[in-house]
Amino acid sequence: DTSDPIDPQRRSPTASAPLRGFRSPEERQKMLLALLVSAAATADTSDHELAQRLKLSLWQRGVLECGADGCGASSAEFPRLAATWLSQQHLPIVRLRGGADGCGGTSCEPPSANLDALRAELGEEFAAALDQNEADHADDCAASCESFYCGPGAQLPAGAAEARSHSMGSVPPEDFADAFKFPLDLIRVTASPLIPPDEAEAAVAVANEEGMSSNEYASGKYKLGGDWVKKMPRTRAWFNSRLESLIFPTIAALFPEIVSSTSVLRAHSVAILKYNSSHPRTDVHVDDGILAMTLALSPRANYTGGGTFFEHLGEGSVLPMEQGHCTFRPGSVRHGGHPVTAGERYILGAFLLIEDRVEHVRRLQNQGRAARGRGDLARARRLFKWALKLNPRCATCLKNWAEAITAQASGGPLSPALADAAEEKLRRSLALLPEDSDAWYSLGRVLSERGNREGAVEAYRRSLAITSDDADACFNLAVLVGDGGDASEEIALLRRALSAKPDHGQAWGNLGVALASAGDLDAAEEPFHNAVRFDPSAKNWINLARLHQAKGRAPQAKAAMAEAQALGGARQS
Repeated sequence: DTSDPIDPQRRSPTASAPLRGFRSPEERQKMLLALLVSAAATADTSDHELAQRLKLSLWQRGVLECGADGCGASSAEFPRLAATWLSQQHLPIVRLRGGADGCGGTSCEPPSANLDALRAELGEEFAAALDQNEADHADDCAASCESFYCGPGAQLPAGAAEARSHSMGSVPPEDFADAFKFPLDLIRVTASPLIPPDEAEAAVAVANEEGMSSNEYASGKYKLGGDWVKKMPRTRAWFNSRLESLIFPTIAALFPEIVSSTSVLRAHSVAILKYNSSHPRTDVHVDDGILAMTLALSPRANYTGGGTFFEHLGEGSVLPMEQGHCTFRPGSVRHGGHPVTAGERYILGAFLLIEDRVEHVRRLQNQGRAARGRGDLARARRLFKWALKLNPRCATCLKNWAEAITAQASGGPLSPALADAAEEKLRRSLALLPEDSDAWYSLGRVLSERGNREGAVEAYRRSLAITSDDADACFNLAVLVGDGGDASEEIALLRRALSAKPDHGQAWGNLGVALASAGDLDAAEEPFHNAVRFDPSAKNWINLARLHQAKGRAPQAKAAMAEAQALGGARQS
């Protein structure tokens, strides 16, 4: 039977709506200030909340003082604080935000973990997890030396390690946080090319001869072109010579806080990546090493778009790097590759380890993610909790802990107690790192499941204010605004989701439903066909069958319904 109307039920959220329009010049100034301070606000943010954010930002820059209980401010202080902030925003951040232990104001300082005391406090299971970290670290370092250069580095010429420094924000690296001092200007971009342009061109040519350009692999939500350097003998030989002569000595000079000598550096994961219009970008992520590097192998004239952006600086703040230049940074800073819309961009990316420094926070989180992946959620939560004990300012630890709470083995709805716990940890994470689009997205999911539609919509909007083309956030927000009766914004958001991820079958299905429900059956035709192409579910086949029926195409309707019946999604008529 294909006579029923097209199914209006939308897929529940799993995982940029434009912010609401400004109503006055004063509101425009408020919004601009809010976005500059936190990159996550709406036109409805109150003067009281903005005043508190401005005061915290000024305190972080050493302009004014806050008490040990935090940076409270009243709405009446907003005009004065706004004027002060506009004149002082250029100053570097010199103080830390509050953390998971509830500190605020001047009581916040980077912690120094006492591992022996924590072993005694937390018991044998925690001690065994640390022992596992140390064994994994030793194995990874040994494996690095099998493929990449290990040993003393060359003496750098005077001035060779000069770099432009950029702040990584108000939260230090997750491991060895107490080793770094404010301002946290730890994103280092070389002031002159690390390698000559002709050498960069030759490296790309050799890698292509070794099959790099024809390879493809997944990176988060996206696919990239490229391959691992250890699989390309000639490319690896070139890279190893540069590790010894240039790269390791430069890193040791740029990060003396944690690198005792070039001999302790290890190149852990090294790849040459190719970006183009079909493989345009990466998602926002952190790297699996205490330090990381990106070496530009293409001239900027060879591509449109592209470049590396750091989430806390804003999605549009791409750090420019001409061919041969390199960025060195802590691995825990959130960053991503901006989409390449034309041409080709090649880079070399590497994660780095330090042989005499075990990253216990990162490795405990890796153990936690592995436990979550095999369904051992109780152990996953303990591991994320232990990582937080080592570094109470670890926003990622809180976010991962929250996700381990929401990932129930049963797949059923969260109990109120678990939902409370997940929401609380996500809000603590965002108090530390308010520019984390993934944390806002996760909060949107939790609030949606709790039935807090208004809060979920706000969380998804904040996520999209930071990373505007996240397909899942666009999709989930579309579901909520569609359920709220705003079909126009729902359709616009679904189109944004599909612009970012053209094979999002569920977004195609929902777009077809939205257009058909609005009476535009012709416009719904392509979405329904793409829905069964990318997500051949019974529901999508049923909707396509009903579209055919509504347009008088009985044979096609019968064929589509047969596909649905084969999937168990429709009864025989």
